[in-house]
Amino acid sequence: MKSLGVYFGTFAPCHVGHFEQIIRAKRENDHALVIVSGYDGDRGDEHEMNLNHRVKAMRQLCAGDENVTVLKLDETDIPRYPKGWKLWLERMSEIISGNMPYPFEDMEELTFYVGEEEYIDPLKDFYTKSWKNVSTNVILVDRQVLKISGTNIRESALINWDYVTRPFRRFFVQNVLIIGAPETGKSKLVQDLARRYSTSYSVEYKKNYQIEHQVRADELDVKDFHAIGIGQFDINRRNIHSPATRKVFFADTDVMTAKVMTKLSDSNAASSRLYDVFDYYIQLQNWSLILLLPPADNVEYDNIVYKELRKEIENNNLMNLTHELNGTSYKDIYQEAHSLVDKMLADGKDN
Repeated sequence: MKSLGVYFGTFAPCHVGHFEQIIRAKRENDHALVIVSGYDGDRGDEHEMNLNHRVKAMRQLCAGDENVTVLKLDETDIPRYPKGWKLWLERMSEIISGNMPYPFEDMEELTFYVGEEEYIDPLKDFYTKSWKNVSTNVILVDRQVLKISGTNIRESALINWDYVTRPFRRFFVQNVLIIGAPETGKSKLVQDLARRYSTSYSVEYKKNYQIEHQVRADELDVKDFHAIGIGQFDINRRNIHSPATRKVFFADTDVMTAKVMTKLSDSNAASSRLYDVFDYYIQLQNWSLILLLPPADNVEYDNIVYKELRKEIENNNLMNLTHELNGTSYKDIYQEAHSLVDKMLADGKDN
């Protein structure tokens, strides 16, 4: 005969206190079901962690663990608690019975691990009546063992960074974009800031693309720019999701840059069609701070690039996140950028 542990919640985000209960559920039973619940516009969704995002992150957290199965309970069409409690219990029952790791007739004991006392009696009553041949237990977990909550984290994520399980950290990373004309010191500034804050950074994909494909800057066509723009987006995304990223991530250019370079290098009917693709990916980007480097003195092309980048930032309503660096030397620019990042991270700065 088998036993099954069930631990459910919003997990917005999943923190180490939640993870301890997952460990308990799988160690005290033959198998554990972790059920991530939520609805459109819930407290996770409000912080750009919708239900599907949370389910994916939880599956990444538990990947490779044969004793844990992660499931989704979508409450969007159920009245909010407590009005929809009966419907919620019925849907929970369907999800559990439809995803058992062994035949239902083999299950002898079902144990729920809950953080709210008011859940105990409804769960016990429902499953005792519905699953008559199964012994149902409801355990109230001690939430004071680790005094941290999802609310604490959502309100002060950087202070509570170490309590957030790794797959959920990407929802709280502060992404800093550094852009400017070629050869204005972007790459050096990105690397120095990333080293300063012990975190990850992206490289400018265009440089690697030209080397890999043996194409010079003046030979790039619309297909090249398409690959460069999407490639840069993917590099930035992978770094944001990287375990090496801690609190803040620094990007060396983005899709806006690729769009501007396309306009200046290969403006024709084909490239115009590409702008819609770029615009789609630009909307998917999420920046906390944009640092726009000044153009080189008396370099006409740099001034053109600078103006076009600024125009693109304005067109995407990102000027409120943008700071135009004004230093006349690299030291001044670095200090100004450093101060702006410090200010952004002030609530959780630990360096």
